[in-house]
Amino acid sequence: MAFRNVVLAALAAVALAGSAGLPAQAQTDRDGQQRWVNIVNRSGVTIREFYMTDVDTRGWGDDRLGQEVVEPGDSLRVVPTPRQRSRGYCQYDMKVVFANDRTVERRGVNLCSTSNLVCTSTGSCRTN
Repeated sequence: MAFRNVVLAALAAVALAGSAGLPAQAQTDRDGQQRWVNIVNRSGVTIREFYMTDVDTRGWGDDRLGQEVVEPGDSLRVVPTPRQRSRGYCQYDMKVVFANDRTVERRGVNLCSTSNLVCTSTGSCRTN
C-alpha cells in the first residue's frame, strides 16, 4: 500500500510540473493574443506610477500600479483592463512616472508582439 501512495504522489508531482506553462495560456484573450506587459526597472530610481491605454482613448486614466511600485531591479506584469482587452486592441500608449517625477512615454506599443517594457534610466524605456 505504501508503494502505491509513493507512485500516486510521484504522478501528481509530474502532473503539476507539466502544468507550469499554463499561466501564459490562461492570459490569452479570446482572439488568441496575449495582451500584457512586464515593466522591468533597470534604472536606479523607483517607478511610482504606470499608465496604459489603447491608442484610440484620450487621456491616461488611472495609475495601473495602484499602491504598488517597481523598485530598481524588480519587474511587474500589468494587464490591460477587461474593457480594454474586450475592445481587441493590440496598440497601447504607456507612460512611466519615476519617483523623481521624471516621465517616459511610449506610444503605439504592440502588446500582441511585445512582452517587456525595460526602463534603463529615467529617460529611456524600450520594448522587447
